Amino acid sequence: MRKHSSSPRPRSMRATLLGAAATALLASGASLHGQAMPPSDPGALVVIGGGLSADNEAVYRAILDEREGDGPLCIVATAGADPEGSAASAVARFDRWGGEGTARAHPLPEEETAAARDPEVVAALSGCAGYFFTGGSQSRILNLFRPDGESTPAGEAILARWHEGAVISGSSAGAAMMSDPMIAGGTSAGAFRNATDEGGVRLAPGMGFVPDLLVDQHFLARGRIGRLLIAVLEPEGIRMGAGIDEDTALLVRGRELEVVGASGVVMVDGRSAAGEAAPPGARAYGPIRVELLGPGDRMSLDDWVVRPAAAKTSIAASERRPTEVTAPAPGAAAPAEADPDAGPADLFDRWVFLHAVEAMARGLEPSGEHAVEAGSVTLRKGDSFRGLAFPAGTGAGPDGSAHGLSAGPFLVRIHLDSPPDPGP
Repeated sequence: MRKHSSSPRPRSMRATLLGAAATALLASGASLHGQAMPPSDPGALVVIGGGLSADNEAVYRAILDEREGDGPLCIVATAGADPEGSAASAVARFDRWGGEGTARAHPLPEEETAAARDPEVVAALSGCAGYFFTGGSQSRILNLFRPDGESTPAGEAILARWHEGAVISGSSAGAAMMSDPMIAGGTSAGAFRNATDEGGVRLAPGMGFVPDLLVDQHFLARGRIGRLLIAVLEPEGIRMGAGIDEDTALLVRGRELEVVGASGVVMVDGRSAAGEAAPPGARAYGPIRVELLGPGDRMSLDDWVVRPAAAKTSIAASERRPTEVTAPAPGAAAPAEADPDAGPADLFDRWVFLHAVEAMARGLEPSGEHAVEAGSVTLRKGDSFRGLAFPAGTGAGPDGSAHGLSAGPFLVRIHLDSPPDPGP
């Protein structure tokens, strides 16, 4: 595992040779996608769920500490509706934490397709110590760097630098594009009605930096658990997923994961899920393993063993404390006021899944059975269940939840009233 440092790592002789090999491969017209790369030490990935606060030092430091080489952190703003403005804003934020000149803007609008083959652009991208992809629309990133699934010299230059050790980071759309396939759109309710068909969760080719993991973002804030549950049931797709909440990052080093920031990451494992008995015209699937990881928690994709942050303690059989509700942790969303006229909360509404998980972690609910549009979701506690958080008085997580909530495993089963078949 690479050690963190306060400055970018100088390029080693090995990395320089790798860069030369990658440049030669690009010059030959061959694509690095789908082909064997030279032996390499790929850089870290910092995958951010959107809504990144300018004051979230931990996430900015995670990116800056993983740079490789003496070049700038290159801000790629292709996803934004205003690439120039998005790039300028991101440069200012990174320069705040890393010093003036830390970051360099590369607006690269989607419509300027020739830029992806411009030798000057390719040379500039080849000299970056790392990359940050801004938010917007993930499809714009693919339209420029991998149009119709075809590689481009600019996209291959970024991939080559990553294989040399440069960090790749991105927020919102810049996070979603890291999978291949990637989640390109859709809602949880739509996914339960239509699976991955039209009107359901939409999957499309992605950049493929994150291996074996389907990334979703704005996850707890926008109630996206439903669409990720459906997506990991695709028989020919990626069967593991990471739902990253706002103002939060998943730091990926090889197959080792760590959560950084204000909220949490929901890990979803559909590899053992199968069709189950259901009434005529309906479908049921399970069990799908789900884990909620909070800040400081770690796990490996090889064994799915969660290693919680050492300072966390059990919250079993404990009520939420007023100080946790009224004193959000830095960057965390304040709790919303309850609507006395509202009906039962839908699991796919903002923050509802988070609060359902917390209630089970505290032992206030033995299980979770939730009716949703076009189906239902049932949560049960798995073996060696944990419900942990940072001690009371240290603040609160999003929407008044426990600070640093870490809970799981949950075994999830879903019932779909009359959908297309989404999986095995």
